[in-house]
Amino acid sequence: MASGAAGDIDDGVEADGEEGGAGEWVDGKESTMAQIMMGGGRRRWRVAGGVGVDGGEDFPEDCCSTAPLALERREQGSRIVGQLLTLMDGKSSKLLPHLVVVASATRVDAIESALRRPGRFDSEIEVTVPTAEERFEILKLYTKNLHLGECVDLQSVAASCNGYVGADLQALCREAARRAYGRLSSSSESENVLTLIMEDWESAKSVAKNSVTRGVTKEIPAVSWDDIGGLKAVKKKLQQAVEWPIKHAASFDRLGISPIRGVLLHGPPGCSKTTLAKAAAHAAQASFFSLSGAELYSKYVGEGEALLRRTFQMARLASPSIIFFDEADAIAPKRTGPSGNSSGNATVGERLLSTLLTEMDGLELATGIIVLAATNRPNAIDAALLRPGRFDMVLYVPPPDAEGRYEILRIHTRKMPLGDDVDLWKVAERTELFTGADLEGLCREAGMAALRESLRSERFVCDDIHFQAALRSLRPSLTQSVVDEYSNAAIHGPLTRRKH
Repeated sequence: MASGAAGDIDDGVEADGEEGGAGEWVDGKESTMAQIMMGGGRRRWRVAGGVGVDGGEDFPEDCCSTAPLALERREQGSRIVGQLLTLMDGKSSKLLPHLVVVASATRVDAIESALRRPGRFDSEIEVTVPTAEERFEILKLYTKNLHLGECVDLQSVAASCNGYVGADLQALCREAARRAYGRLSSSSESENVLTLIMEDWESAKSVAKNSVTRGVTKEIPAVSWDDIGGLKAVKKKLQQAVEWPIKHAASFDRLGISPIRGVLLHGPPGCSKTTLAKAAAHAAQASFFSLSGAELYSKYVGEGEALLRRTFQMARLASPSIIFFDEADAIAPKRTGPSGNSSGNATVGERLLSTLLTEMDGLELATGIIVLAATNRPNAIDAALLRPGRFDMVLYVPPPDAEGRYEILRIHTRKMPLGDDVDLWKVAERTELFTGADLEGLCREAGMAALRESLRSERFVCDDIHFQAALRSLRPSLTQSVVDEYSNAAIHGPLTRRKH
């Protein structure tokens, strides 16, 4: 963009500083900046190579060339910053009336604050991640010389590329063309035109991922609502709270409805709370960020809070996004007193809670970001999280009833050859207090019993006798008293009236 601006005013952009030898690094960077700024005149220069600031980010450009230098030679980095400050203060004189300094950075908070004062870098322009419409325009630009099949819908491709920047979309187009070429090379048909089809784009997305969330987001398994047995009321509420605001954002705007910011799932362990969150993310085609208490608790002070802030920052860049907190009671534990720790030394849990509250309050200005959390101990969560604008909805995820258990059994036996005498409804009636995880284990144990028998008879069928054997060897992980305790758990705060 800086080069484009210089081109619009018919001025040159010259790179400098990339080809210097090792011996020039002692004073070369400072002298190069001085020569450029003092001799700028009517020419616009781009300083290639950055200025290291306290081992952090680099600027104006080409961060990779000087980040190691800044880390290893802090004194050198300080001298460069001092030289740049001096030159910036002098550029406003009458000797340099036409000189404009443009810098770039990936993290503006890592730049020396003195450079951001008036008279130095007066204006700050944030270059955000492209929206779906902007991604569509970028894709049209990169595919103008490619032959697209009639089935290719670039708008659909753009909508599914959450968090992709221009370079990512260029890599995606290149990878899709490579896939099309490979398909053409292996085809026996005499086709001379390289035509991209929709399958090429889908295949390319598995390789050319967005760089914003690379290594941060979790791969969402292809879990649909139909893969979760029972829980019809919970799935409907979750679909309305998570999927609708993302897929029907325009309708929410027309009706003036503010979407729900957070949903808390609570209930006994093994009742598909995590699977529900993954199904919601998959149905909404949203980026999925998952954090647990074990990931946030670190032996280094402040590391967990930094990870929490980075996750919310990445979610904003890759929206629409879903942030999922497993073991929410460990991340946001209830504070010990009316003002927290009276000793003045905040615990790790209190610091994480404070950071989480701040980040969730900041979501009021963001769009397309929903926070989901799951817990087995709802009473252990701090009440501050249950205020409006944070976790607006609380959903109780109960153990499956007889109909739900039947659906779960059907899901886990759909690939198993069942005998004619197997009645899954009768099995469901005999598995009261079994959770979804228990029923999955029951089907696995019945299959293992059939496998042991088939090794002798070579009859690969799971009969009713195998399910009966599995039922005799397994016990439900819940008791009625435990279920009553979970179902009667009081969640204090304004959300109690919306408990489902």
